[in-house]
Amino acid sequence: MEGIYAAWSLLTEPWALLAMAASFLYAVMNHYDTYLVKEVVGSEDEHDGVGILASVSGLFGFVTATSIALYAMFTGQSLIMEPTLVAQAAAVGALELVWLIPYLYATDRSGALEAAPLFQSIPVFSLILGLLAFGEVPPVIQVVASITIVIGGGLLNLVPGSWQLEWKTIGQMLFASLVIALAYFIFKDTALEGNFVATVFWGGLSMGVTTAILLLVYRPYRRQFVSFLASPQRGKLKHQGVNEVLNALSVLLSQRAMMLGPSVMAVTALNAYQPVFVLLISWVLIKFGVGPNNTKLEGREAVKKTLAIALIALGTLLLA
Repeated sequence: MEGIYAAWSLLTEPWALLAMAASFLYAVMNHYDTYLVKEVVGSEDEHDGVGILASVSGLFGFVTATSIALYAMFTGQSLIMEPTLVAQAAAVGALELVWLIPYLYATDRSGALEAAPLFQSIPVFSLILGLLAFGEVPPVIQVVASITIVIGGGLLNLVPGSWQLEWKTIGQMLFASLVIALAYFIFKDTALEGNFVATVFWGGLSMGVTTAILLLVYRPYRRQFVSFLASPQRGKLKHQGVNEVLNALSVLLSQRAMMLGPSVMAVTALNAYQPVFVLLISWVLIKFGVGPNNTKLEGREAVKKTLAIALIALGTLLLA
């Protein structure tokens, strides 16, 4: 009873509620991404929605940079950093686009339930990068936790009715997670040596510039984006705007939770609930037939996916 009471007391702390709210919003965004890429901007050509959404999200980096510049101007904070730090912040912005594209492809192929929980492999890659870059040897419990996450991710992406894996989805999500983990390392180092506001500014500016360059040199994405802007579908950009607002709110909640919480690890441990929320939202969508969802959650598939989500969540908690 004491353990249950302690757990309940923890989850009712303001910082824990904020962290849980952020995890829930991230899960909502994962399903919204599926809806956007499949229905709102999708076309008869396979994966057209990926090029459009990646372009819109990437160009949103200019909005982020402008907002940060205005904030810095009114608060008197400097956006000037050493050239090396500016380059590192710019690398983080470019990496934001690098991970976004494979994530959207994986979401387009398999849906939110199969793809999004694999983001929980980010701490696994953080351990690997920490070992390679800093010689940090993880304890046995974290190795076991990493294996648990990998097993859960594999189980989640078994082709229905067989033991074959959706290797493309797994590969794309693992690559996206690796890039995010790398970006975290670079961002933390840059923000500590320089300053947080300037790092976010140069990162947002870089993401916008990188996206603009991609549109100039990569014809398929440019064609998709221009065709979308010239079509009646362009009015649906408001949906992507809502998604970007949700993302900004999620980040804000996470940052506020870290300020109030006892430690960063305590807050990030609650990210393990994100795949649980993804699963619950999937059940609701299927139950009420709202939005696109090709996921089967009946019989053995329901048991398999629930077990996979439980393993991923458990592994994430053990990593903390």
